[in-house]
Amino acid sequence: MHILYLVNAKDSGPGVLLDEASRQGADATLILTTDKLDMASGARRDVPETPDGFDAVVVLGGAMGVYEDAQYPFMEKTRALLRRFHEAKKPAMGVCLGAQLVASAFGAPVYKMKEKLERREEWGFLPQTWLPDAAGDPLLCDAEPELRLMQWHGDTFDMPGDLPGDLPGGVVPLSTRAGCPSQSFRIGALTYAFQFHLEVTREILDGWSGFRAKELGCAKAEIEALIEPQIEASLAAQEIFARRAMRRWMALGG
Repeated sequence: MHILYLVNAKDSGPGVLLDEASRQGADATLILTTDKLDMASGARRDVPETPDGFDAVVVLGGAMGVYEDAQYPFMEKTRALLRRFHEAKKPAMGVCLGAQLVASAFGAPVYKMKEKLERREEWGFLPQTWLPDAAGDPLLCDAEPELRLMQWHGDTFDMPGDLPGDLPGGVVPLSTRAGCPSQSFRIGALTYAFQFHLEVTREILDGWSGFRAKELGCAKAEIEALIEPQIEASLAAQEIFARRAMRRWMALGG
């Protein structure tokens, strides 16, 4: 299996999702979308126009917004590619910004949380409430109730509505949260969107603490003091969940 990873920020790599795929024998191509760069060879490489040569795609996170197309041309290219993977019946997964891109690719609005919700962001390991359809989902059927998964985002999306006739499959909401209802969904059998950060490792989280401290204008130690107990309590369970979900998602591709 050959998986394409679209990396939208250097500090938000594929982490566990790449490691588990590699353990299962999959090949990988990583493209840094903002720099049009093949991350293995260093060659110039933009978001592909078609799924040709790939069996699946994972679109990762980033600090930019889906609505910033003029500043980030890769956004529209990624939306088009997600639709083409879906049409080709090849597995697609969006994580955080990637989930918002999946929603946008299929016609749903994406916006800052503070525009419509009481909260301006979600940050930390927060409980996920699985919806009834998750019980029959091949990835999530045995997910732990109220499993705490890592979040860091200030944007959210509405669930896609009815799909055009040339885009097969219905939209299946899979999880929610009181403060930010749109959390995860599936389109058809093979296209998944996860607002939470399935990919995170301890190394990624350590890097994020520095970025968050800078964002809030405080010492990194303050952020570490807040996140460290959550890491100790929740990261191991999240990694087990993420690796299992990745294996099952890969199996969808046959």
